[in-house]
Amino acid sequence: MSSVLRVSVLFILVHSVFSMDSNDLFFKKYYSSSVSGLVKLLKMEQEFMENFSVYANILQKKVDNLNIFLDALKRPNHNTHNEREKFVSNPLNAFGLIRRLNQDWPKWQNYTQKQQGLGQLNAMQDIVSAAPESFDMNEKLKAMHRIETTYDLQPKDIAKGVLQSTEFNYKLTWRDCLALAHHKFKIGEFQRSLLWFQEALNINPNGSLEIINKLQEMQLKNFATDVAKRSIYLSNQALTNETNSQLQDAKTKELEQLISSNLKRWIKDSSTTPLTDHNIGCRGLFPRKTNLVCRYNSSTNAFLKLAPLKMEEISRDPYIVMFHEVISDKEIEEMKGDIREMENGWTGLEDPKEIVSSVYWIREETSFSKRINQRISDMTGFKLEEFVAIQLANFGVGGYFKPHFDYYTERLRGVDANNTLGDRIASIIFYAGEVSQGGQTVFPDLKVVVEPKRGNALFWFNKLDDSSPDPRSLHSVCPVIVGSRWTITKWLHYAPQLFVKPCSPRVRKE
Repeated sequence: MSSVLRVSVLFILVHSVFSMDSNDLFFKKYYSSSVSGLVKLLKMEQEFMENFSVYANILQKKVDNLNIFLDALKRPNHNTHNEREKFVSNPLNAFGLIRRLNQDWPKWQNYTQKQQGLGQLNAMQDIVSAAPESFDMNEKLKAMHRIETTYDLQPKDIAKGVLQSTEFNYKLTWRDCLALAHHKFKIGEFQRSLLWFQEALNINPNGSLEIINKLQEMQLKNFATDVAKRSIYLSNQALTNETNSQLQDAKTKELEQLISSNLKRWIKDSSTTPLTDHNIGCRGLFPRKTNLVCRYNSSTNAFLKLAPLKMEEISRDPYIVMFHEVISDKEIEEMKGDIREMENGWTGLEDPKEIVSSVYWIREETSFSKRINQRISDMTGFKLEEFVAIQLANFGVGGYFKPHFDYYTERLRGVDANNTLGDRIASIIFYAGEVSQGGQTVFPDLKVVVEPKRGNALFWFNKLDDSSPDPRSLHSVCPVIVGSRWTITKWLHYAPQLFVKPCSPRVRKE
């Protein structure tokens, strides 16, 4: 690659790093929150690579033209004054020399200064200006950490492209592993940081280009500087200009030794991710439930006598069931066609803000939402006319949801302060995506986990018969490892069901 191309690439990459601003995180759209966002990002990268390739070819053509002209001028070297005098004494050589310097070389000088591929450069700049910012990068680092710790995956396996014993045709690079090691260090997980750093050392950086070497050197020095800062802080000292200068001048092996030695020393202070029922459920370690049955439900309303629904018991107390094959592939594609622009799906309004998905509300009735609401009514027997809205969500890789209740708590009152429909007595989720690993729905207190099989729908009650909250309805979503987790969610409120499901005294079984 020519030096001109290297400089152009360096400018684009450096500009993308230092042109990030801190806009309002709540309203800005992010790629990391959903697979659909990542698809947009992949298209952007493909477009960038296409322009990059055209630009490289234009520069290469320019270099080829220059080389052709230089090849035409090749002659024996004239090292002495006598040799040069003899050469120009020939009228043919003298004429050619004058003509070239008068006519050719000015044009070639202009040709070398004329900027080529401006259209491609502008297109690449536009793409870089829309590239992921630091928030997206940090969210994806957190997502990778979440996958690793929730499922107890080992860095050596992940680096080699092995996830839960499934091998994928992709391996992490030296810079990937170093970024993960640096992130673990920042959150205090020094043991995992060391493991990731060791994986980076086991990988050949493959820095054959000057620009790649510069980026790798910059990344390693940033990590080493943060490690040095902590070491100096623990010794009640301050980072001096002299120390910082030494770090900048240090050789690669010295930086690697600095990082490794300190991480090994700090392992005893390393924080760890606690093992929770949520994690145990995500790992598939809950005991299998017995005495549950699958059957055809034909009794909820008259229509089901003609078209009964396949229903699987997940739990009898509290009542949780799975309806099988209740939404078709065609309807799922229709659902996606109703989406205009998705919003960030947050865990709540409080800080620190955390994106878990991209969401879209179908608030006005469409042919799709009308059929889905009718189907929910067929499955549950509930009235839905007073609240037709349904929520669509698409989770990103590593997207999850912490254990939470769907009935009103302070978190939900803040989000839905103007609610007039009453509390959420029940919830139903349609699984509308292909998820091969992760993404399960977990009820940690019940030791129940449900796979997000495309086409199925999960239904449960959040309230007891006397309308008091049922804390056993606590549920969560496991981080998505592989796949695109699309869901259609409907919360069924109390007020419209006042005569369908009136309150009655009930003593909950413990």
